[in-house]
Amino acid sequence: MSVKWSGLEEFKRELLNLPAHLADEAGAIVMESAQQAAKDVQSAYPKGPTGNLKRGVTARLENRGRAGASALVKSGARHSHIFEKGTGPRKNSRGANRGRMPEAQPSQQMIPIVIRARRQMVAKLIQMMQANGLTVTSS
Repeated sequence: MSVKWSGLEEFKRELLNLPAHLADEAGAIVMESAQQAAKDVQSAYPKGPTGNLKRGVTARLENRGRAGASALVKSGARHSHIFEKGTGPRKNSRGANRGRMPEAQPSQQMIPIVIRARRQMVAKLIQMMQANGLTVTSS
């Protein structure tokens, strides 16, 4: 599977040239999108016995300024990769069988959820730019 986006570099260059009020508006969209993505991941994750998987999902602003904005959505639970990707048969140090962990359904995995959120974020950024008189085209 692959995704091809023509014009992404041009779009990024346009974002770098935004006036300050547009940069602020874009930064708010980026952070709002990251927070929503984190909530969506938390909703998709099972509670589990400790709640650590859900509680470990965070969103934070990485960078915000005239040159752009970025946010990070992170799953900080130490076992999140085991939940998402599953495991083969496991044994403890004494050789006792601990079973295998099946891979999570795609609807419960972080990456597909964040990809959808990013797509929605880009659409909101395009709408914001067009609402402010900028022309956005894609091919």
